[in-house]
Amino acid sequence: MAWYCGTYSCGHEGRVNVIGPSKEREWKIDRAFSKMCPDCYKAQLEEENQKAIELAKEMELPDLQGSEKQVAWANTLRLKLIEKFDKFTEKDFDEVKGLFPEFDNLIYDDVLKIKDYIILNKTKASFYIDNRNESIRYFVETYKKQALEVNNETEKAMLDDIKTESTVFPEERITDVPVEITVLEDKITVSTEKNDDFKTIVKNLGYSWSGKSWDRKITKTNGPVSERSAELGNKLLNAGFPIVIFDEEIRQKAINGDFEPECKRWIFRRKNTDCFAINWTERDNDDLYKKARSLPGSKWSNGSVLVRVNHYQEVEEFAELYGFRFTEAAKELIDTYKKSLEKATVVKPAKVEETELKDGLQEILESGDDILDDLKD
Repeated sequence: MAWYCGTYSCGHEGRVNVIGPSKEREWKIDRAFSKMCPDCYKAQLEEENQKAIELAKEMELPDLQGSEKQVAWANTLRLKLIEKFDKFTEKDFDEVKGLFPEFDNLIYDDVLKIKDYIILNKTKASFYIDNRNESIRYFVETYKKQALEVNNETEKAMLDDIKTESTVFPEERITDVPVEITVLEDKITVSTEKNDDFKTIVKNLGYSWSGKSWDRKITKTNGPVSERSAELGNKLLNAGFPIVIFDEEIRQKAINGDFEPECKRWIFRRKNTDCFAINWTERDNDDLYKKARSLPGSKWSNGSVLVRVNHYQEVEEFAELYGFRFTEAAKELIDTYKKSLEKATVVKPAKVEETELKDGLQEILESGDDILDDLKD
């Protein structure tokens, strides 16, 4: 053991006690004096602790319990723990998920729930002092069960309250069990207890069973999703089913019947051709089939009536008469064809007069004396 004098990074002189083999002492001395002196380090910690206390109040973090010195330091340690979680990004989560079992069956949002659980429930200063060197893995493994159970219970209670305010009952209902209509960006899912009337309604509207719910994919030709979910809700209410729709605007549309009915007649562009494909979903509509087939050059192919773009004017008149809409691709086909007509060369052809052929023999016979004797009768 030996004492060595030197200058700390803060500029103050001092000495340090170094032990161990001589070959390691130089490294230990340099490391010791690369830091602040004990007094400056203590003053820095006190300043950090005071800032942490003030920041904790701004963030409305729970008060910590313990001695004055413990609470002061623990506030700093708690902020460092929050920072440690904040630096653990979704990308970091994806990288460690397959490497460490602590993260199995979790999603990134669960890690954030664990952080919130610790901050809200661990209010003893000693907790942050004892765990100041622990890793994210340790906190996830130790507290995921408690954190997720608490969050699940809280979320369930909140969901129950929201469902209650988002549920409407028809005056003449056939059941007290609401139908839950979930409106996603490009899909509607519907679920309730088993009921044949409900099943008939959703099937007629194009929904199919996924194994857990009745789903329908929403596209440009059957959307928008707000209109289709309002239409479904309205039909269910009129059939006597209570409904749950979280979106208040859609819910009111369903109640008031204020939605645009689904268009089931569309004119597409047949891929890789210059043809329109005329489609409708009404079954066994022979009259509509006859009208479509009366268009010039039409033919039946794979469930559609095909008509070449050359006859776009007749197709537009047909669409207006029978409530068909054009897809964007079909509109583009018309625009492209019109532009091609504009670029086409237009000429005024010269008219050639046809010469009338005369009967030469008759003229000779009628020429009088000039007629040869051997040609007379």
